[in-house]
Amino acid sequence: MTGDQNFPWDEEQRLATLRAYAILDTPPEPDFDDIAHLAAHICGTPVSAISLVEDRRQWFKAEVGLGLRETPIEVSFCAKAALRPGLTIVPDAAADPRFSRNPLVAEHPHLRFYAGARLDSPAGLPLGTLCVLDYVPRDLSPDQRNALSALARQVVAQLELRHAIAARDEALAASRRAEERQALLVRELHHRTRNQLAVMQSLLGATARASHSTAEFYSAFSGRITSMARTQALLTEDYWQTASLRELLLNELRAHADEESGRIALSGPDLHLAADLAVPLSMALHELAINAARHGALSAPGGQVEVAWDERRDGLHRSLCLDWREHGGGPVEKPARRGVGSQIQRMLELQCNARVEITYAPDGLRFSVTAPLIEQRLVPAY
Repeated sequence: MTGDQNFPWDEEQRLATLRAYAILDTPPEPDFDDIAHLAAHICGTPVSAISLVEDRRQWFKAEVGLGLRETPIEVSFCAKAALRPGLTIVPDAAADPRFSRNPLVAEHPHLRFYAGARLDSPAGLPLGTLCVLDYVPRDLSPDQRNALSALARQVVAQLELRHAIAARDEALAASRRAEERQALLVRELHHRTRNQLAVMQSLLGATARASHSTAEFYSAFSGRITSMARTQALLTEDYWQTASLRELLLNELRAHADEESGRIALSGPDLHLAADLAVPLSMALHELAINAARHGALSAPGGQVEVAWDERRDGLHRSLCLDWREHGGGPVEKPARRGVGSQIQRMLELQCNARVEITYAPDGLRFSVTAPLIEQRLVPAY
């Protein structure tokens, strides 16, 4: 409503209540059209409308004889009628100083009679009116007044019903989304569990073959399981079931060195990896970190590990390109036999469709991997 009028209600709250019904600017609906037609018939008027009053306009949810969907608030009869509770009747608008200069009275269509029953929300806030109009001065009988007021209550009842149905539909949609998300999470869990069991079985065999004693086997296998658990923790903490590549690297390297010491250098964009790539890659990083600490760059005082990664695009497809380089750790030699590292390399190639290159250069080991990144997350948004 306009002007500096002091309303006996909170106008912001009134507007918020009106807009919460989500009915403004919606198409005609038979339930409201029927009430407008019935009001015109009972009151014997050529014009009727269900008018909802916003701050700068009145909008008609239903109308008979007007041919309009809205008018500016300045020419609204209903905005003034909404200031008074109950029923407002203007027998002759041309003789009423509140309306005599209104363009709808002084000009076409020359309205003269107005009667409006206020539409009150359950909290008593005025939403608009159910009104009837005529082109000649007149009045309503007591029965017509009662009927118009009763029909106004039916308009509010229809608004409440419509709002309740919309809330129910939204709750059902939210429930369906939650069920879909739960089903997808279960599928993801089953998929990941199968992969984890396959990884553990492969690591168990490879560790056993590479170990010379029970103690050596226990130490190596325990470390690999601990690494896998850390990766799982990162995946579980993230709603999207992805893990930060930087965190994966820090998980494996922080036990041997930190970035502040200058012995490790990490550089690359903020990338999050899905479980199918995060788990086998983290196992590869674990083996690289262990070997660097025992035999490579981190076993020598001046040695350094540099890890750089990037995201590359080929049309619609994305790939991770990661390069692990060691310096200052002394000469390295290719292992005489295939061990756990070879098993993990094979896992990356088979499970992740990755390309892996290991170079035993004079200045230190180099490990490079290029792997496709997931294009669509399984888990939907809330």
